[in-house]
Amino acid sequence: MPLRSNQHCEIILFDEDDDDYFFLKKAFQAHSDQITLHHLTDPATLLASLQSATTLPSLILLDLQMRGNDGFDILNSLKQDVHLRDVPVVVWSAAMTDQQVNHCYQAGASSVVIKSDNQLDLERVIRHLCDYWFSAVQLPFYAKQSDC
Repeated sequence: MPLRSNQHCEIILFDEDDDDYFFLKKAFQAHSDQITLHHLTDPATLLASLQSATTLPSLILLDLQMRGNDGFDILNSLKQDVHLRDVPVVVWSAAMTDQQVNHCYQAGASSVVIKSDNQLDLERVIRHLCDYWFSAVQLPFYAKQSDC
């Protein structure tokens, strides 16, 4: 489903892998030019930029498996912050155990998506993700909201 003509969505990708960012950006661009993907790799920068932002993103894609960072701690920080907890967080990570998936949902993740190494599969997943989050559901209203 295409986005409404006046709709623009901001997504933050928290992932240290520049290749993942490149391929995700390409997949989002293939779906819509009304989506902006921002790439952050440092937890402190992520939280500080969100807390000081004039608008909050429509969605956060969070990789749990990053060197030196516990993605669950970041997810917990996002969901415990009164100003950030309503922003949907989609965990975007490599293969995970059932226990890890359950832990994601218990910590407040909105969805869990397993990364794909195949660009066509990635584009299909991104199309479904966008159709769901930006067309099928009504995102929460919060004071610092983007127009998605």
